[in-house]
Amino acid sequence: MTRPQFPPDPYARPQRQVPQASGDSHRGALVVALIGAAATIVAALIGLFVQLSGDVEQRASGPSLGGASPASEAPAVPETSAAPSVPSSAPVASGAPGEADGAGAVPTPTAPTPVGLPEKFLGRWQGYAEEVDATSTDHYRVTVELDQGTLRERVGSVHYAMESSDCYGTVSLTAVGGTDQVILGESIESGSCVTNGRITLTLRPGDTVDFGYESTKRDGTRQSVRAGLERVA
Repeated sequence: MTRPQFPPDPYARPQRQVPQASGDSHRGALVVALIGAAATIVAALIGLFVQLSGDVEQRASGPSLGGASPASEAPAVPETSAAPSVPSSAPVASGAPGEADGAGAVPTPTAPTPVGLPEKFLGRWQGYAEEVDATSTDHYRVTVELDQGTLRERVGSVHYAMESSDCYGTVSLTAVGGTDQVILGESIESGSCVTNGRITLTLRPGDTVDFGYESTKRDGTRQSVRAGLERVA
């Protein structure tokens, strides 16, 4: 069936065809996509800013109840080990050597006590001596007087009363053999006697001592004197 043909309207305004470029649809889609992406970026930046603002406020106000504080996340610093505390019941060292509560204390070194002449030898001793050599035997009186003193110090004097000469000298403490024997060094200062000799005194019961003398004469022969002395003062 054919459609009827109408004659053209002479008063109708002719319509103009607007040409449309093929790329306009693609360009519009691109603009819309860029606008959407920009909006997404802006929204993300706003969210990040809000989150950073919240973290700053939380750090300024202190640690929250629901999370760990910044201090707890920092690496722990090792503490210096403190000295062990002393229990209140522990004994305190007094520092004095020999005490029970100061057994661990180091004793203070003390100077050794000088060895002195035993008190039993103090005083004046006198008796008769016998001197024997190859040619003769002499007898004479010996007097030894002793006072206090220590090793290598002068502790007294000695006197030999002989017929030919009197000899006087000093004695010094050379050695101490316990409490009953001493050795004295003799030095004659006047008289015709041997200058140097050695005297040994040994205590005996009844305030007596054995006197022994040894020396070398000028001619090189040995001289030996023995006597028993009693305390006279």
